[in-house]
Amino acid sequence: MTPPATTVGQALVAGLAARGVEVVFGIPGVHTVELYRGLAGSRVRHVTARHEQGAAFMADGYARVTGTPGVAFVITGPGVTNALTAMAQARADSVPVLVVSGVNRRDSLGRGLGLLHELPDQGAMVHALCPTFRVDRPEDLGPALDGAWAAMTSGRPGPAHVEVPTDVMPLPCPVPEAAAADPLPRPDPVAAAARLDRAARPLILAGGGARRAGAALAALARALDAPVVLTTNARGLMHGDPLAVPASPSLSAVRGMIAAADAVLAVGTEFGQTDYDMYARGGVPDLSAMIRVDVCGDQLARHAAAVSLRGEAGAVLAALLPGIAPRRADGAARAAAARDG
Repeated sequence: MTPPATTVGQALVAGLAARGVEVVFGIPGVHTVELYRGLAGSRVRHVTARHEQGAAFMADGYARVTGTPGVAFVITGPGVTNALTAMAQARADSVPVLVVSGVNRRDSLGRGLGLLHELPDQGAMVHALCPTFRVDRPEDLGPALDGAWAAMTSGRPGPAHVEVPTDVMPLPCPVPEAAAADPLPRPDPVAAAARLDRAARPLILAGGGARRAGAALAALARALDAPVVLTTNARGLMHGDPLAVPASPSLSAVRGMIAAADAVLAVGTEFGQTDYDMYARGGVPDLSAMIRVDVCGDQLARHAAAVSLRGEAGAVLAALLPGIAPRRADGAARAAAARDG
């Protein structure tokens, strides 16, 4: 018996499954019906939302909990614009969220023909926020998914968008294989470890980029006996640990502790105003002598640092640990003073 033909919409769902996607969130519509045909025969589970913004926020929450990309299916036009708020939040918080949408048929795009939910240029609108990929031919599907995955998972995480015209959705298409992920660099930790090891008052700043590195962060902090200041997106790490400081770096007591440190290790933090100067009064301590760890090369270039290490936070912190001679000093006392101040 000849197997049924696979369409672009069905192959897209299979391509998501091949990349480890287990759940998608969305609302069915005329622009995405072929995706839902693909879901019917897939192991990917669908959760129906009541609004596209809710679907995209569900995908965001799923990504935060699992550490893997969250996926939302939305229709063209208002479906995409409703999802944009959640996509913007995912961008701000470095959360991998993929929004897959329809778009009107290819020969109508940009012509103002009055098609249902038509936008002047949907892709250009989304491109101002995040990478967007259009599948204009069946052979574009694999590169589009690979491009979206690279945008979400290599370097700083964030949202991505894939749109498929309604006249492309039903075209025959093979299931695209997932491209191998490019490995993150493995920086040399020797110089950074030496600076930390000889410090008398080391301190760690942990941001959202450290969310998946809790064990490595705690091990290094305890070896250094270093207080760990947790920004908003790192809250919950090292919960209850006497070295943890779940208080804003904008507060005077925390700033004083940072300024008094003779070595600062900043892990996965972008130094945004909402964390470091929420009252907009200036006075952020000079951090130009810090050691900085981040997955994003662009982020590392935005602030002066004595040593910059590009890589995944957990791997870099684990690599630093063998160069540290464990000690016990006043780290817990310094952390307590900052918490109580």
